[in-house]
Amino acid sequence: MRAFFSFGRESSGALAALLCLLPMVTAFAGSRNPRDFEGTWVRVGTHDMSDFMLGVDLPYTPEAQNLAADHLRWFKEGHSKASAHLTCRPTGVQGVTAPKTTILILQTPQKVYLISQEDREVRRVYLQRMHPKELLPSYSGDSVGHWEGKTLAVDTIGYNGKGQLDEMGNPHSNQLHVLERWIKSDDGNLLTVEFTFIDPVYYTQPFKKVRQFRRAPGARIADYDCAENPRTDDFENLTFENDWFKPTCARPVVNSVAGDKVLCTRPTTSQDKP
Repeated sequence: MRAFFSFGRESSGALAALLCLLPMVTAFAGSRNPRDFEGTWVRVGTHDMSDFMLGVDLPYTPEAQNLAADHLRWFKEGHSKASAHLTCRPTGVQGVTAPKTTILILQTPQKVYLISQEDREVRRVYLQRMHPKELLPSYSGDSVGHWEGKTLAVDTIGYNGKGQLDEMGNPHSNQLHVLERWIKSDDGNLLTVEFTFIDPVYYTQPFKKVRQFRRAPGARIADYDCAENPRTDDFENLTFENDWFKPTCARPVVNSVAGDKVLCTRPTTSQDKP
């Protein structure tokens, strides 16, 4: 019986090359395992300011309500509020809820790693331990997780209180407690994360926010060059609510020309206060 197809040397070589590429194609495709989040992801957004805000109608305490009113007044006056992202500080909660660029997720049986391109942050979710008794406060806090069926439940405490929840500047204290529930779609291409924020210092009750991330096959984490030793005029229109957002070192500008020397100021600490 005659064969319906015949291959010459060139065709055979092309077929062999294609077969070699199949494992790579499979690797880039989303895994259907509901507990496998590995890969690159980008946040699904509407490309407006609301993407970076949790809201202006949150259940504020009186102190937080006053801060929110100040922020709105500054915006109306044409001033931008200094944030961790704008001043090369760790973004903490803000970077988790509203990352601006690609996120790479890596997993082991013990940990889930979230690597952000912008602001150069690495977040770790520990799967096989509890929160340490002696917890060192940090911008991102300490995250532990466990599986509930197809859902990864994450619990984070241990914040240092120096960050903010979003680009609007909604505050959080060192008592912030964040609960997350991660679930992947059946086709493996959409990751939905429900955040619950609990902070009795600034909010009268817990509140929730849902974010979604779309799988981005082939995306890569690139270098991110956060401007160190900036020009002093880079921050002329910024309002610094927190001194720790101010750049420690900057280049003085005279007649629109930045100087060659960098001047540094020692950060103020609690020991310096009377």
